[in-house]
Amino acid sequence: MKLRGKFTLALALAALVAIAGAAVVTRQVIVASYRKSYENTRTFAEDTVKREVKRLSAQVTEAVSSLASSDHPFVGNLLRDLVKSNGRLDGDDGRATLRRLREQGGPVMRGLSLDVLAVTGPDDTVLVSPHMRADVGNPNSEIRKRAQQTTGAAYFVRDKVMTGPAVETVLVAQAAATSRDSGVAVALWAGRRVDDDVIASVRQPGRIDARIVSPTGEVLQKASGTDWASLTKDPPIRTPLLGADGQPVAYIEVAVSDGDLDELLRTTTLASVALAAAALIGVVLLGMIVARRTARDLDLLVEGSLAAARGDLDFRVPVRGTDEVGAVAAAFNFMMEDLRTSKDRLVIAERIAAWQEIARRLAHEIKNPLTPIQMAMDTLRKSWRKKHPSFDEILEESTTTVLQEADRLKHIVAEFSDFARMPKPELGRVDLDELVRGSLTLYKDAAPIEIHLSGKIPDVDADKNQLNQVLLNLVENARDAISQRVDAAGGKIVVTTKLGEAGDRALLLVEDNGPGVPTDLKDKVFAPYFTTKHSKGGTGLGLAIVHRIVSDHGGRIMINEVRGGGARFTIELPLRNGTALLASRI
Repeated sequence: MKLRGKFTLALALAALVAIAGAAVVTRQVIVASYRKSYENTRTFAEDTVKREVKRLSAQVTEAVSSLASSDHPFVGNLLRDLVKSNGRLDGDDGRATLRRLREQGGPVMRGLSLDVLAVTGPDDTVLVSPHMRADVGNPNSEIRKRAQQTTGAAYFVRDKVMTGPAVETVLVAQAAATSRDSGVAVALWAGRRVDDDVIASVRQPGRIDARIVSPTGEVLQKASGTDWASLTKDPPIRTPLLGADGQPVAYIEVAVSDGDLDELLRTTTLASVALAAAALIGVVLLGMIVARRTARDLDLLVEGSLAAARGDLDFRVPVRGTDEVGAVAAAFNFMMEDLRTSKDRLVIAERIAAWQEIARRLAHEIKNPLTPIQMAMDTLRKSWRKKHPSFDEILEESTTTVLQEADRLKHIVAEFSDFARMPKPELGRVDLDELVRGSLTLYKDAAPIEIHLSGKIPDVDADKNQLNQVLLNLVENARDAISQRVDAAGGKIVVTTKLGEAGDRALLLVEDNGPGVPTDLKDKVFAPYFTTKHSKGGTGLGLAIVHRIVSDHGGRIMINEVRGGGARFTIELPLRNGTALLASRI
């Protein structure tokens, strides 16, 4: 993966982690906030119901306490009439008292906002019962018992109430008490229906609803119409309504909606995913733009490095900013300028050193033939002066020596001239395998040469004639090497072509099993006029020419030892002219 891809991926992953973390935190905050609000609403609803139940109980208790007072006209007059009649309501006076009680019962009950009212005499006979007239005249000892049991405290009970011609069983908040005067006592109870007013205060449409149910689950008072089952997933809040014996007579159930938290979380999650996707796309696009810009500058640096490898020290990288990449580009340009200056100085120094070495070697080569010429001419002069009888013979011998050495000098000058005037390669498309096959045809039956051709090498940009010269020079060197073997018949030369491992270069290998090249001479074999074959007339320009031709083609040549003895010359050539060979893959 390239740098821009890695940068974009890293930026995207970092953004994704941050966005995911923010989404999770946001979701948790929303959940916590809604859960807290939900719990607060449940607490509020429960407190409201309890407060309403307490208020209703207090109102009923207060009403019964007021009604049971001997100062209240309704009960007080009844007690006084009972005292006068010794606790019995017989005769005309008794009937008049009962008629008055029944006439006043309804207005008293309504005046105290009561739905239930019953009064029993000393014998527990119901004297008045506006809410259930059929009970009048019937015995009912339950009223006195409850008054003694609850001592006036409110309780809840299901009781029958006349609603027009029909009788309805309703839930009532009720209290019972006794009233005494001069040894005469009456018992009474009174109460109010537990109606919508009790639970209306807690209801909030779509959010909070309430209903009343019996201990067995029978719905005594329905909810306001909300779909009770879907209102909340949590159990409803249950407030018991206790009877006179302390056991629940009914429950007020309150259902509190959780605000559709699941839907909210689903919406929040979808919104978070959408925002995360949008943010991620934005971050990726931004990362791609930044990475592309950064990679573009780095690509220019790579191009500059390749130019430096090719020797193009005039290449400069554009400095696009003052950031780190810009600083590297500026430093690279400074390095290239310094390298060019150093190279110019080095080239001048190398040229001077090379010409000094060539001059020294040339002087040495010229000096060798001059000595016999000088000696031949000196002998000829002395013989002429002395009128030597064998002067003609000496003349012939001396002139022959002079002519031979002159030819030698001419040969040296010609080789030097050819080396100095070597032309630049005329590049064309060359099939390296075909070149090797054609060039080595000359050595058929003349040298033990094995040829191994790749068959996979594309045509290279090269000068065919110069490459032919390189190959023939190396093969001639190999022939001289194997001739130095003790067992000359066992000599062998191997010429091989290969495609480089990276597919960017062609390889030409020439190896022999001769004595090889001494380690201390490996760095000198390509120097001009260096030779180990002075006795055979070698000038030391063959490998220097090979090195120069290979270098002019943008390639490189190396010499290595062969296992078992011998030398291997390896030539690397780029497939395309101008392509830098950054590192050897041999």
